[in-house]
Amino acid sequence: MPAFTRGKSQLSAYEVEETRKIANVRIHVERVIGLVRRKYQILQSRAVPIEHMLTKPGEALALIDKIGVICCALSNLSVSVVPLE
Repeated sequence: MPAFTRGKSQLSAYEVEETRKIANVRIHVERVIGLVRRKYQILQSRAVPIEHMLTKPGEALALIDKIGVICCALSNLSVSVVPLE
């Protein structure tokens, strides 16, 4: 039994609908993350130097975070993978 049912044997109709909506959005988010990882070679590397993961003094983001932000921004300029209704 899932932990989020909080002791109930079954979810209410509202909770079922909300869970479906969240699952639908989650599928699209996972698709977009996969698309970004496949599209940009720099994100496909499994071994990242530790220096790229450390935040330098006076900076808010580490280099790998900056690279991820740029890749996502470029993906946002591309055609959407989510069908617009």
